[in-house]
Amino acid sequence: MKLAFKWPHLLGVIIITSIFYIQSPPTDLSIQGYHLALLFIATIASIVLNIMPTGAIAILSIAIYCVILPVESTGKAAITSELHDFNNTLIWLILIAFMMARAFTKTGLGERISLVLLSKFGQSSLRIAYCLGLADYILAPATPSNTARFAIISPIANSLAKTINNKDRKLGEFLISNASAMNDASAVGFSTAFAGNLALIGIASTLLGINLTFGSWAMYLLIPSLCLYLIIPFILYLFISPETKDTPQAPIFAKEKLKEIGHMSISEILLTIIFIALVIMWIFGPMLNLDATSAAFIGLSAMLMLGVLNWDDIKSEKGAWDTLIWFSVLMGMANHLRSLGVVKWLGVNVSAFLSSTMNGASPIIFLLVLMLFFLLTSYLFASGTAKIVALSGVIIGALLTLGVQPIIALLSVAGIMNIGCNLTTYSHARNPLAMGYGYHTPGKWMMNGIVICGAGYIIFMSTGLIWWKILGLE
Repeated sequence: MKLAFKWPHLLGVIIITSIFYIQSPPTDLSIQGYHLALLFIATIASIVLNIMPTGAIAILSIAIYCVILPVESTGKAAITSELHDFNNTLIWLILIAFMMARAFTKTGLGERISLVLLSKFGQSSLRIAYCLGLADYILAPATPSNTARFAIISPIANSLAKTINNKDRKLGEFLISNASAMNDASAVGFSTAFAGNLALIGIASTLLGINLTFGSWAMYLLIPSLCLYLIIPFILYLFISPETKDTPQAPIFAKEKLKEIGHMSISEILLTIIFIALVIMWIFGPMLNLDATSAAFIGLSAMLMLGVLNWDDIKSEKGAWDTLIWFSVLMGMANHLRSLGVVKWLGVNVSAFLSSTMNGASPIIFLLVLMLFFLLTSYLFASGTAKIVALSGVIIGALLTLGVQPIIALLSVAGIMNIGCNLTTYSHARNPLAMGYGYHTPGKWMMNGIVICGAGYIIFMSTGLIWWKILGLE
């Protein structure tokens, strides 16, 4: 019988964790916090090493927590604590948003939006890149799965590259790399464009008492996001330098495809109306006495009642249900780490180290250094959401200790966590799909990733700090 896990990796994680488990906790850290931190680190390490499916790892972590950790007074208290975040409204917002992303794919509305833009503005390879990026931005407010948006946009980019000039491999490389970069740029601009954004909102509410709405997120981050949209495609165009510059075939291709798929279906029209209504409810939610999750339930109910989605669609959305399991567990552990003082302890120690090595530096310098470090941690994670759950509290805590304003720390983390998803072939679930088109070797992807992330870091931090100052955030 074949085992359902990579036992050498799991054995290694167990041995290393056990060695630390029997040690005394560091100074100023409780035994409960120390043991929970070890379990949390072991869980993240297991996810990074892909020992088992992420949801299965989360289930295993719950079992270990209930059996061997002396954190709770009773077994009932332990399981209640671990399952507490399954009722987190933000997690249910993520779940429902996966269903909405499925609706864009099922109805064909996402593909139609892309083709319409290309039919109007696709006369050069650079303009195609901007068109596909704009299509991603249009889909982003109602699609919290970057992978789902990329699954809509990237096949069109691939088809265009082959139709325009099948011999120009650099054209395909450019369009796919740029589609990936724009996938993350749009996620910077909208709170509902990436599951990690919603996770960060929950963490910010717990840790800082800051409640970012759909509108306030866009107010602070859409301008830096649009700067990424305007500049990154041009940088990639110069760096990759596709041989094919002019693409008169692209509008023809798009018009032919639009003829093939015909007029908008009833389902597409209904989804468009629901999508617009959702955005309105998210923007004006406080005035309508609705929070984001309530609006999402209304939107999903409308899709079910009008036949845009059916119950089988909901049941078969495996990514959504998998996310509900592992994200609820990790969020619960992260919240418990904060309540036990572990996050504060890490933040104090990180800030003390930076203060001693960078004596006299300003808060802005500390911010830039820690954001660069946060960006580079993408080499260690195969999930942007797991990264934000694991590290955001530590990074924000350190920044606060170093004198950075809470809102500036939060917004910086929000942008950099998205930008870092392009850094490696494994730092986002979308990247293996992009590699599958055959235009990149692993080395080429990572080289382009360094360009995208390096330029993105400079563009976001510079424009972000300027924009936030204009808005009165000092």
